[in-house]
Amino acid sequence: MLIFGWGWRVQHLRTLTLRCPHCGNTVAHPLYRRVLKLSLFFVPLIPLRVKHTVQCTACGLQRDVDPAHIG
Repeated sequence: MLIFGWGWRVQHLRTLTLRCPHCGNTVAHPLYRRVLKLSLFFVPLIPLRVKHTVQCTACGLQRDVDPAHIG
């Protein structure tokens, strides 16, 4: 019997000050690196997908970003 699954691992990289396109406030936006990993017997093994996201602390809008464009 094999026990497998997948789950997101989230890592906070840094906090940026940006203007939110949704609410228009210039506030802190934490930058996260999210990795979807395949697990076998509760041990994360294979990364399936990597996403970088920022989230507005004022309105909660979360959006994907290209890490090459973050200075």
